Amino acid sequence: MRPAPNALMGVRVTKPASIPLSDGRVVLATTGDWRICRHDFTIDVISEARFRKEYEPIVAGALTLTPADCARLEQTTGLGTTQIPIVFLQAVERLAALHIGDVRLDFTPGQLAELQHRAAKRGQTIEQTIKAVVDRIRDEIFHHGG
Repeated sequence: MRPAPNALMGVRVTKPASIPLSDGRVVLATTGDWRICRHDFTIDVISEARFRKEYEPIVAGALTLTPADCARLEQTTGLGTTQIPIVFLQAVERLAALHIGDVRLDFTPGQLAELQHRAAKRGQTIEQTIKAVVDRIRDEIFHHGG
């Protein structure tokens, strides 16, 4: 669960207990059940199976993506790349990297966005813009250089 003002918290029940719900009912919880709370109010008590079916636990500080998020990312990074974290990282690094031969050009996300903006202003793809820069470098080295 995400810690946020209106977020729900899931608390594992460690021993059988009668738990009052926010609507006034009292529920008998068994060991392993989940207490679903918002602030100090218990909204529900549910079984492990129901918890897995109805809720998506969120680990604090971790990136959690829905299947729809993964499908959208895979349209750019490639089919199946979001299934294993290291494969996803490698796919993102490939997309974000710019190489001229063995030389890697590192750009910040802001610089890449600026390159995309300039390319769009010229009616080009970013690849066409980068190719034009490489052609200018090649021309400078081989035709105008000393």
